[in-house]
Amino acid sequence: MHTGRTRRAVGAGLLTCGLSVGSIAMAVTAAAAPAHHGDDGPVWGTVTSRIELNIRDEPNLRADVATSLSPGDQDRLECKTHGQNVHGTSWWYWLHGARGWASAAYVDAEGHVPDC
Repeated sequence: MHTGRTRRAVGAGLLTCGLSVGSIAMAVTAAAAPAHHGDDGPVWGTVTSRIELNIRDEPNLRADVATSLSPGDQDRLECKTHGQNVHGTSWWYWLHGARGWASAAYVDAEGHVPDC
């Protein structure tokens, strides 16, 4: 299940709400406002799994699934922490829009992700 809370789907989700063009422009601008991590700006991640990626409540594979994202979806990466090892990495990212954790084994970060 894709929640539509990714960077790629922001505009499409707003169009279905019946908002005016001006409202949409303001909402997209607000939704896309970057979180700043020092001078680096926002860090985006792209889902690299071949199937839907489960986003978890905690950084391990036994945690409840909060939502899922499709291959190629993008979301802002707030921070990283160590969790369960998945395919040789114990790093997990907190995804801002999806509001959950994803293993770094399945997300390609477009920059330095700060520690949580």
